[in-house]
Amino acid sequence: MISTNNRKIVIRLSLKSLKASPMRNLAVILAVLLTTLLITSIFTMVLSINKSMEFTQMKTVGSDFHGGFKYLTPAQVEILKKHPSIREYGVSLNAGDLEDGVFKDSPVEVKRIDEAYARHGFIDFIEGGLPAAENEVVLNTWVMDKLGIKHALDQQVTLDINIGERVIHQDFIVSGYYEADKNLSMAGLAFVSDAWVQKNLSSIDPVKYKANNTYVNTEELSVMFSNAVDIEKKLNKVLADTGLDVPIGINWAYTASTLSENIINLVPYLAVILIIMLSGYLLIYNIFYISVVRDVKFYGLLKAIGTTPRQLKRIITIQSQVLYLIGLPFGLASGYGIGRLLSPLLGTFSSEPVENTYSSSPWIFVGAAVFTYLTVWIAASKPGRMAARIAPVEAVRFAGVSAKRKIHKRSKRGAQLYAMAFTNLFRNKKKLFLMLTSLSLSMILFSIIFTVISSLDVNKYLSTFINGDVVIRNRAVMHALGGPSGDPYKISGPFIDALEKIDGVERVDSVYFKFENYIMDKTIRAALKPQVETDSSDPALAWVLENNLIQLDLYGIDNGWYDLVQKDVLEGSFDPQKFASGNYVLVTEAIMGEDTYKSYYHPGDLVKYEGLGKSYEVMAILNYNALYAATTQSFSSYGYNAFFPSSELTRELPAGSDPPKALSATLHVDPAKLDSAMQTAKSLAASSDELAYKSREDYRQELGGFIRIFQTVGYGLSFVIALIGVLNYINTVITGVIARKNEFALLESIGMTKRQLKKVLVYEGLFNVLLTVSVTSTLGVFLTYRISKSIADNMAFTVFHMGWLPFILVVPVLAAIAYTVTLFSYRMLSKATVVERLRQTA
Repeated sequence: MISTNNRKIVIRLSLKSLKASPMRNLAVILAVLLTTLLITSIFTMVLSINKSMEFTQMKTVGSDFHGGFKYLTPAQVEILKKHPSIREYGVSLNAGDLEDGVFKDSPVEVKRIDEAYARHGFIDFIEGGLPAAENEVVLNTWVMDKLGIKHALDQQVTLDINIGERVIHQDFIVSGYYEADKNLSMAGLAFVSDAWVQKNLSSIDPVKYKANNTYVNTEELSVMFSNAVDIEKKLNKVLADTGLDVPIGINWAYTASTLSENIINLVPYLAVILIIMLSGYLLIYNIFYISVVRDVKFYGLLKAIGTTPRQLKRIITIQSQVLYLIGLPFGLASGYGIGRLLSPLLGTFSSEPVENTYSSSPWIFVGAAVFTYLTVWIAASKPGRMAARIAPVEAVRFAGVSAKRKIHKRSKRGAQLYAMAFTNLFRNKKKLFLMLTSLSLSMILFSIIFTVISSLDVNKYLSTFINGDVVIRNRAVMHALGGPSGDPYKISGPFIDALEKIDGVERVDSVYFKFENYIMDKTIRAALKPQVETDSSDPALAWVLENNLIQLDLYGIDNGWYDLVQKDVLEGSFDPQKFASGNYVLVTEAIMGEDTYKSYYHPGDLVKYEGLGKSYEVMAILNYNALYAATTQSFSSYGYNAFFPSSELTRELPAGSDPPKALSATLHVDPAKLDSAMQTAKSLAASSDELAYKSREDYRQELGGFIRIFQTVGYGLSFVIALIGVLNYINTVITGVIARKNEFALLESIGMTKRQLKKVLVYEGLFNVLLTVSVTSTLGVFLTYRISKSIADNMAFTVFHMGWLPFILVVPVLAAIAYTVTLFSYRMLSKATVVERLRQTA
């Protein structure tokens, strides 16, 4: 065939075809909009929640730098910072540690930093700025509290700074201070000036100190690259290019730096995107298939006058791309808006504290546009190829059904309408498969969501967070979970006495909290040895080994909590009377990694806690999250929780040990006086910003809110995919009727009545329903059980119950849809007379 290059004519034909099919165009635009909306909202939610979690973890790490180089000399800093891959950097110098006894449980490092390090280290000054004079210092608020000085500039403070070879005793003036939390960061910080460093550290050789593992007067270069992908590889490349051999540090807050290790976490999101793409594909494919079937003679005539197969295919492609471009911006905008709306709601269900941060990454829109384009391109390519392959003569006789051989059937009962309908379904097996897949997807997704929601257990949820009728917590102690700073001793003895005097209060159970940096003993080091061999790159493990410390949370619990201990016992047994003697401790497992827990001790071991000045016998080993409602609800890697009778924390402790803080007070109230008691307790808690009041009913409403959000997101997604499935079913039925209208005309011409024809179509609809039900009741039940049980087992407050209601409801719903679509198809078919339909075959 002669090659032609009539590009303008092809475009013109495509646009004219678009104008001739407004309803088809609207259907495709809506399909593109729905597909783009769903993919964009998922990308927005995933990236926004990821960004929020990264930001929170960066605060724990101490900066948002991608990584850094440790223990450097000034000459090494100069070499490294000139590397072309480093976009930005900050320099800090290790100047020693504060020696004051009040920091025994919370070490404070002394550093000299520059403006870039302060900017990337979340150091937002409340007043003042970095020190300049030799006697100026910057402190954070909790260090100032420990030192007993006011939060104000120009406060005088005497510090003892251990620089290794000696301790410098010096008076300082506070030049600036900022908000910080000792439980959120791994160590406290104090900043001195360059003038102080020059005066006191200039004689110290950093190489010598580095060899002795003291690192005083060594510097750290923290760096930013162009992106956070494979940070370790970038850091090692810098070292290879410069020829230096120094330790590196990776900011583990960046998930992109370990994407290869976390790829399994992306599977659920990719699965959802693939389901959306498949649903969008099925709808768009069917729409274009109908269009080609309906206009097949038009494409045959174009081919007869010289249009090439490639040009015919391009006509379909151009139409799909124009409709894609029209629907895309609306889908992107609405999807991004919905994603932003849902992100903070979904973030509240994270087991870790997160600060709401919205991602506006261009990859959200690029990714959604690309995935949607692929969906449209794949969906339109098959009808395009079909239009390109058909011969002009075949186009005139095209009926949408390919029969390579005639099938002869014998029957003793004659032609049965239901048998004819059943046979018709399998004339195009691919079309039948796509329709069943589309309908079943939405039904299975709905069933999974329904089953998970029905598995939520209110009593289990309440027992996880509250052990009475009302709980008052000190947000200043819970600061690690994002609470405000303030007085950590706000729940005092007089305050608890006031709660006990409320009319109707039968009992108040208090929990006391104390943080301790525990120097590792031989038992702990032996337990960590296998972990070092298998996961030496873990930054939390590196910090533990470098500092020879693990972080412990010590809790003193009143006897009202004793009834909840036994369900969390893994080893040993709990004896309330022996435990109340004050000679025993309950120890939880330590978190060794993702879903990996291990106990350092066994029942009968003796453990000495310096902060309590006493040794205790281990009574039992508990789950890592035991007595969750009594804790700060945060956990440190490689550390553990230890539970004592409250009297052990409230007694007189050794000199220099931090006094315990009352974490919470739980009220048990007479049901007859519950309302008035709750109001009184709420008013007492409202007198202080640090105190958070919550009742059992508040938690019940929170669970209701969770269910509503889960329903909104889950059922919304199910509805959209169900809508696509129903539209696909409608398209499939209408396509079948259009493709077989000549065949039906022939049947009517040889004696089939309109009533019989209507019955055939109704039977086809019913068989479609039966086939869909057979799929959902077999494979659908299996998938629903496996997936929903997996989800429920990973949620803390569910008791799995298989939900059968969706599988029962699907029958009448599908039957109603099938009957309605069948009647519509029949009426559409019966508008033309038999003669008119037969004439179209001539």
